[in-house]
Amino acid sequence: MGLARVVLPAALLLAALPLHPGQAAPATCPSSTGRFAVWGAGVIANRKTPTARLMEERWLPDGRVEGRIVERLGKSERRSAYGGQRTIGSNCVAVITRTLPWGVDRSEVVLDGRGRPVYGLIRNPAQMLSESWLPMATGRCNTANLNGLVVSRQLGLSQVNGGWSPNAVVQREHWSNGSVEGIALSSYGGDNETVSYSGTLSLSPKSCWGTIQETDQTGRKYNYSALIVNGRRSKGARGYLYLQRDPSDLTVGWLVRD
Repeated sequence: MGLARVVLPAALLLAALPLHPGQAAPATCPSSTGRFAVWGAGVIANRKTPTARLMEERWLPDGRVEGRIVERLGKSERRSAYGGQRTIGSNCVAVITRTLPWGVDRSEVVLDGRGRPVYGLIRNPAQMLSESWLPMATGRCNTANLNGLVVSRQLGLSQVNGGWSPNAVVQREHWSNGSVEGIALSSYGGDNETVSYSGTLSLSPKSCWGTIQETDQTGRKYNYSALIVNGRRSKGARGYLYLQRDPSDLTVGWLVRD
């Protein structure tokens, strides 16, 4: 059940804001550089086609951005390296414009007190995606970065009778040098299931990107694009992001390492 939207006149909105005499808005907002892992989901094409994406993006000191994106649009997938620019407004919102082979992509991202991106929106005509950003340490990744316990909560979609039906999954898994054993509790449109599974992670050379292949106890196979979110070297990875590659299932998830 959704919440009703109440639209107030601008004058009432201004009147509702707290006033602090003598307290001026900050003249500038902090600007951060670094490497970030991004995941998002939404809809495109007049709110009919579900989409989800993973990105690894670097913010450079001169305002440029560089990155790599993997994106699902319904049952199809596309991926590319890209470049772009970012600007920081006085409202502490970063606007990122990316040049992609299939067009221009524009994110509006709210920054924290240190200038780091936290949450963003893409709200182009006929397109809406919500994004979450995670700071990511520099350096290469290896499969041992994930060793230990990982847990997750995911929401996704599965194609049923030509349409898309919601699903939800929680997982608890143990990683050891690129091999995983886990248990998944899932609900697919109200059909509930608890299964164990195993799988492997294959990383691309000199990269934090890879692919995961898993098989559950019933023999069903699952395939994902994955991005390890590097943490401090002494602590290993913070976790990993994944985007499902099986055409009839569209799930994007943040899996957190204990």
